[in-house]
Amino acid sequence: MNDDNNPILIIGHRGANKEAPENTLKSFRKAIELGADYIEFDLHESKDGVLVIMHDESTLRTTGYPGLIRNMTLDELKELDCGEGEKIPTLNELIELAKGKINLQCEIKASGIAEKLVDLLRQENLMESTIVSSFDHEELKKIQKIEPRLKLAALEPSGVGWITDWVKKKNLIDDAISNNFYAIHPLYKLVNKDFIEYANQNKLKVNPWTVDSKNAMKKLISYGVDAIITNDIAKLKKLLNR
Repeated sequence: MNDDNNPILIIGHRGANKEAPENTLKSFRKAIELGADYIEFDLHESKDGVLVIMHDESTLRTTGYPGLIRNMTLDELKELDCGEGEKIPTLNELIELAKGKINLQCEIKASGIAEKLVDLLRQENLMESTIVSSFDHEELKKIQKIEPRLKLAALEPSGVGWITDWVKKKNLIDDAISNNFYAIHPLYKLVNKDFIEYANQNKLKVNPWTVDSKNAMKKLISYGVDAIITNDIAKLKKLLNR
């Protein structure tokens, strides 16, 4: 439960993608300018083993080119335009931009990249300030074995957002607790005051996604969530009087 000493954190979904093309350096810079606490981004691996940032496994939706990230080299990916002249960024480029300015919240989209991600975060001394999330909780467990200092967050798919039965909601929370995860990231429609209180009593943070309406933001703020993942950083910041 949040109070004045533990303010609700703002997590910019794919940066500030209401202001700039999603998951681009321009979007990340804007998130910093707007005062977000974290940048949420999605991680894949290129054909030549570079960690790159994009939500989809395909480049089609964001660049117009029908390619698969895992089948393309970094040089090939860098030829694509994500909009407004922005290129697909690497994780190294984001770290260079963000270090000392904003925290990182990485969603793992591809399997088999855990060790490479951990090595880079260790090298950059970002282990204790970074949140790593995934819908694949087994992947999170692999990371936990490699590096227990990382804050791990269990993402819950949109399909469970319609669960109204408390026992089923409690089971999701209990699963995250039993795995010693740092947080649970549910679809915001799943969250109510009881959900947050039970999770927080068991030292589990609740960071719902993706919240853009003013009414939903107000409701979650009143419940006392730990963080809110949003496309509209400015709107949330205003509601939080920051």
